[in-house]
Amino acid sequence: MNNTYTVSIFVAAPGTPFRGGGSSAAGHVYYEIADGSTKLSYGFAPESPGVMSGPGAVSDKDAGRYVDPLYVRSLEITQNQYEKLKAFGDNPEKHGFSTQYNGATNSCIDFAWGALNHAGLHRTTPDQVEDTKFDGALKPLDNIKHIKSIRPPFPDSKLNDEVDNPLPKQTRLQRFISDADLPAQERQMLQVIRAEVDVIDRQHGRAFDAISERISVGLLAAAKGQGLQRVDHVMLGQPPADGSGQRMFAVQGALDDPAHLRASAPVGLMARTPLEQSYDTLSQLHDDAQRRALGGVEPPQQAADVSRRMG
Repeated sequence: MNNTYTVSIFVAAPGTPFRGGGSSAAGHVYYEIADGSTKLSYGFAPESPGVMSGPGAVSDKDAGRYVDPLYVRSLEITQNQYEKLKAFGDNPEKHGFSTQYNGATNSCIDFAWGALNHAGLHRTTPDQVEDTKFDGALKPLDNIKHIKSIRPPFPDSKLNDEVDNPLPKQTRLQRFISDADLPAQERQMLQVIRAEVDVIDRQHGRAFDAISERISVGLLAAAKGQGLQRVDHVMLGQPPADGSGQRMFAVQGALDDPAHLRASAPVGLMARTPLEQSYDTLSQLHDDAQRRALGGVEPPQQAADVSRRMG
């Protein structure tokens, strides 16, 4: 009897329950391969749960741990693709994947796409080109559309399948982590800020970590509160001569354009501010904007507006 080979790619949202209790804080992407008789699960995570960076490890228990992940796509694959997915999962470092975990640059998402790319299962661009170097979107849920774009090796196979489950019950923080409560404009702003903060971290010999995430979300709250509609650049200010705290700037527009806008906040304050508090600030800004829209009230002119324009 000929074996049939499949891969299933799972996307779990923040709040997805675990068998045995608890739930996923930030969501997860992982995969499972099967040869008709045996199933093997592969997922990458930090050795110390909850940290943003540090030693990572491959788990073989994710498929049995997560209950009703948000999205699952199953594909019939060739034996060669099965063996490549297994080889990558069993020894990722041999195939160029570092097992040093980083939530922004080397996470479960990078691992899953590394395995898929190694097996020749690539996302398809809007121009219908296979992207062989795609390493994933930053957030688990943002990868669903890319997983959907993978061309099936056997388009007519009855083993090809997709499962969509409802979003799990989430705390406010989990909703924001999954970006479910963020408008598309703010999701894009936060993605840019995270990427720029990661660059600044690396320039200073640091890895993106929990402090970096607090700074990123805090800067988004500052940018929205000070009237920015998008973020094109993030800059770290020079330490002030008066000894006050160093500031970080979000910039809208080209750096060499005298009309560009900026928003800023003290780095130390953002680093100490809990994520929940920054998300509460964003939520309050949303509520205020809705009240103004319903009441036809113009937004208040903030004193900080003057400092946003650089010249």
